[in-house]
Amino acid sequence: MNAGLGYTLESLFGPPSEPININSFLESSTSSQDNPRSQEIANTELIDECRVEDLKEHLSATWSNPLLSAHLIKDHDHMVTALHALNQENTKTARKIHLPDPEALPVEVTSLQKNLDAVSLSCFRLKTDAVMFMRTPKNSDRNILQSVKTTEPGKIPPDQEAVITISVYNKITWGPSYVTRSAQHVFLSSQTVRDVYDSLVCVTKNLPLEADISEMQPGSVICIEGVAYGTLTNCNNYATNLLDALAKRNDCRIIVAPTTQEETSLHSLTLRINEPYWLVHHGNCEHFLVVDQIRLLHAQDPRGGYPLTLHIAPSLLDLCRACAKIPALWSILGDVRLGESPCLLCGPCWTSMRESAGEEVKVLPLPDILHV
Repeated sequence: MNAGLGYTLESLFGPPSEPININSFLESSTSSQDNPRSQEIANTELIDECRVEDLKEHLSATWSNPLLSAHLIKDHDHMVTALHALNQENTKTARKIHLPDPEALPVEVTSLQKNLDAVSLSCFRLKTDAVMFMRTPKNSDRNILQSVKTTEPGKIPPDQEAVITISVYNKITWGPSYVTRSAQHVFLSSQTVRDVYDSLVCVTKNLPLEADISEMQPGSVICIEGVAYGTLTNCNNYATNLLDALAKRNDCRIIVAPTTQEETSLHSLTLRINEPYWLVHHGNCEHFLVVDQIRLLHAQDPRGGYPLTLHIAPSLLDLCRACAKIPALWSILGDVRLGESPCLLCGPCWTSMRESAGEEVKVLPLPDILHV
């Protein structure tokens, strides 16, 4: 891991929490629930203290009204645009913001705006300094899932189970020192480290394999708190192969776990929240796993289908090398007419070229992130 990437991870996730042993967490949670009556009283007091039903009713009534919700969205957009305009170097060229005449607004909107203006909290309104904390939406903010994605239904987990939320981050191709979130999953503590890898959404896992090259067989290793958990590949532990490669650089501070990913359950691990853990698979494809949350299984949680997938960011598709307009569909290998190999082409461009005759040309479909 280079220094630039290390600084990026520290600024993006840190500071990490204290180490949390999942087994100890479950045992302490069990002991704290030995007195159901006292636990029920504590829960009731906590619910009463955190109740926001009155705010929820007002918010629901406002957002369910298209007239009011549209006004709030437009007013927010105008405010953000005005703040950015004030911070431009040349304010004379800034685009002027024309707000509607208050007298022309409907009575409902005017009443809502008066209530908002009457809020006495000094932090309620955006100030000019807020521009430093604003950013445009990123690709990782979008989610291709419209609902929580479950795996094949399994056995119903016991009530005394820990739920672990893990986000997956990838390096950005145009900036190797930066990472972006690609997915987020929820696991049960009774599941294994292999389940974490199997849930990984990555186009590399969908690449065609060369049957005559044994080194290209898929394998993975996940490094957690200085311990490498690998899979068995060609009768060898994949973690051992990684450490052999790192040893050549004289920079190996990782040890191989006594068990493989398939043999290691999550409840046997010690994890830290907001600490990036390194995952490498298929030779050189790297990701970072970050634990977002560790908690007990709640009565309202799904009773099966784990691991759950909460978020998958849309993949950024490469454009066709010929037309530079349509996302590429095919990877063409060994075609001298294209000038480069591999060459990424869209369907119409490859169809118009027609297949090359008398040459060893391979046409491979690009992996689809939606079906990985």
